[in-house]
Amino acid sequence: MEEFLLYIQSRITVASIIEVVIISFIVYRLLMWIRGTQAEQVFKGLIVLLFLSPVSAWLGFTTLNLIITSAFTWAFIFIVVVFQPEFRSALEQLGNNRIFKEMMKKPSMDFLEDDVEKIIKAVSKLSCERTGALIVLEKDTGLNNIVKTGTELDSDISSELLENIFTPNRPLHDGAVIIKLWSRQIRAAGCLLPLSDNRDLSSELGTRHRAGLGMTEKSDALVIIVSEETGQISYASKGTLFQDIIIEVLKQIILENYTVSEEGNIDSGWINKLWGRIDGSK
Repeated sequence: MEEFLLYIQSRITVASIIEVVIISFIVYRLLMWIRGTQAEQVFKGLIVLLFLSPVSAWLGFTTLNLIITSAFTWAFIFIVVVFQPEFRSALEQLGNNRIFKEMMKKPSMDFLEDDVEKIIKAVSKLSCERTGALIVLEKDTGLNNIVKTGTELDSDISSELLENIFTPNRPLHDGAVIIKLWSRQIRAAGCLLPLSDNRDLSSELGTRHRAGLGMTEKSDALVIIVSEETGQISYASKGTLFQDIIIEVLKQIILENYTVSEEGNIDSGWINKLWGRIDGSK
């Protein structure tokens, strides 16, 4: 017994303790990430395979152990293929870490409030006229793949331009507008968004609302939706739809979501400048 304790003590080092803490944190975050998703059931199946593999080897079931080991190997390939969107979401969350955000300063409050006021003015008028609209406010998750489905504009943010885009019978009025507040531009219009598969949505909601919600399920963007039938203003964020929002509340929500630091300014943040050139934004 003493020899065993001495062996354990010799194996315990500062590095091993740190390693255990890191692994524990990763496992914890993994469990929190997959909880309530389809991946949860697959993860339970992997746990069963992990348990059966050493048991079958201990019992001498050679063939069964070979089958389980092979199944365990193919399971990882299956998970990567089937749950590719979930893995992408997890990597995006890692990239959205606060450390990276601090390195990428955003425009000052003066510029931000000015641009948000223009958006709010357009949304308010579109709502009063019962003109359908779908406005995506890009955040940290890049939307180049969505921008390519529409017509690239790369224009200054303007309430008049937004109103003109969504005017009925215009070429781009049916699609979504992509706005990047941090670079102060309307990137594209007439864009196609992924539809949400959420079965809990009311059957009264149309394609515009499902598209807005679907966009927030696959990115950290905030999407503003104006109903063509009622003029009601809604917004979607983080896979949740909020309906019948008054314009003052919407303005505050946008400012809260896109304000990082009052000390930041539009010219600061060399990483943000570099990335803007790489992804095609100005």
